[in-house]
Amino acid sequence: MSLTSGKKTTARQRVMICEDEVIVAMDLQMLVEEFGYDVIGPFPGLREAFAALGSERPDIALLDVRLKDGEVFPLADRLRDMGVGLVFQSGHVYDDEIHAKYPKAGCCLKPISPAGLRSALQSAESLSTA
Repeated sequence: MSLTSGKKTTARQRVMICEDEVIVAMDLQMLVEEFGYDVIGPFPGLREAFAALGSERPDIALLDVRLKDGEVFPLADRLRDMGVGLVFQSGHVYDDEIHAKYPKAGCCLKPISPAGLRSALQSAESLSTA
């Protein structure tokens, strides 16, 4: 007899959060987990996020544009090349500039609305190539 009652369980999507403001990072983590995703991070800087990629493989990345040690674009390039869905969130997001370099990425301005974040994550999930 199966303990899963015959239902196939699917793995939850994993979202890497990069955000250098502690309170914002905690809020994002709670929201993302409430939406049913597993969280990798949050990471306040590029160094920590790049180090995590050595052992973690996200499906989606939620990226603040400006982190404690620089702009997030080198990390975004690496994640895009890995097939990770991207969502940029910041008070510094310029949709035209982001979409010129990352045409499939989502963008959310701070302060983030939960509905807007959920929609952006769902769109990124459908584009990721896990």
